[in-house]
Amino acid sequence: MLDRNPPLSKSPNVDCDTILGYLTARQHLRPHAPLGQALQETTEAFGCCPQAIERALQWLGVDSSRAIGRLRRSELTQLARAVHRFWQQAIAAAPVR
Repeated sequence: MLDRNPPLSKSPNVDCDTILGYLTARQHLRPHAPLGQALQETTEAFGCCPQAIERALQWLGVDSSRAIGRLRRSELTQLARAVHRFWQQAIAAAPVR
């Protein structure tokens, strides 16, 4: 499952298009893998906030056990944008260390 308290990444070169590209690659390479697994890999690759991913899934009403290959392009785009938006909100709300 997703780690609930990782440090928030402030990687300026990760935008919603980067996340979308990564998820699209996962969709084509392993279409039968669960969406949750692909999102976990996204967290590991970019340092995305797991809470942002959970909020995006809830907000869109997408089941993380659904195969990533079953998502339409529009759903994947909405998911990438929501993850990025919630991640940026988490970074903005985080206390400065």
